[in-house]
Amino acid sequence: MREGTEPSRFAFHNKKTAVHVSVIISASEITDNINIVCPKEGCYMKLAICDDDKKIRELIEESVREVSKDMEIEVFADARGILAPVFEADILFLDIQMPGIDGMNAARMIRADGKKTVIVFVTALEEEVFKAFEVGAFNYIVKPFGKKRITEVIKRAIEQADEVRYIEKALTEKEDEKHSAHVITVRSGGSNRKVILSEIVYAEIFDRRIILHMKDRDNVDYNGRISELESISGQDFFRVHRAYLINLAYVKSYDSKSVRVGDAEIPVARGKYQDLIKAYLSYYTRREGL
Repeated sequence: MREGTEPSRFAFHNKKTAVHVSVIISASEITDNINIVCPKEGCYMKLAICDDDKKIRELIEESVREVSKDMEIEVFADARGILAPVFEADILFLDIQMPGIDGMNAARMIRADGKKTVIVFVTALEEEVFKAFEVGAFNYIVKPFGKKRITEVIKRAIEQADEVRYIEKALTEKEDEKHSAHVITVRSGGSNRKVILSEIVYAEIFDRRIILHMKDRDNVDYNGRISELESISGQDFFRVHRAYLINLAYVKSYDSKSVRVGDAEIPVARGKYQDLIKAYLSYYTRREGL
């Protein structure tokens, strides 16, 4: 791009991959402050440079060192290293025109592997970067480029990588919370015992005690009311009989007279069959996300 020309601007945010595409920065936006580190305290980042031109690799590495002294840097002369299964990086400066596997195809393979690496393309042909949208690239730099340009792109890439990490962490925590085990504590055998509700196959009343038949076949019995267990067990459980509470996750088959839960055949109380059908269909719909 010739100096003094007004650059085009593009912005694109992929919600699924949490990658924001922002290309072409005007020279007026470049600042001289290059002494920054990873935006959040205690943040550790890894940056990779993949370019067959040694001088370009050295220029980018030197610029990264000036921006963030704590950044771990890996350097590659071709795409083979970044396509290895063990490769991980928060940020990747990737040359498009390389012998063997070019940068664009390498980026496609990285995305196909599910990696959320912030990719910055390095290219001598500006028209090549319009393909960047296909792989959720964050930015690009056109050869030849100066220290100010690469410095600004590095700083923005660090900020973007930090945002991607934050989103990934939030999604992971949400998923963990969704699948976190609901635990109850019961008094059994003279001591308190924690029981994971999702591992209860079914519960029954026998001789005024509740017996929990567990997934690992280790039964737990305690004094209590099955109605109380029913009230805290959640919508994945169903009371098929006054003496039985079943976990719908372990249902193998059922009819109007009985339901097979795990290896047990449990009676279905008169008038409970239609409710059992509704409860199981509701469970199945939730499980499959329908």
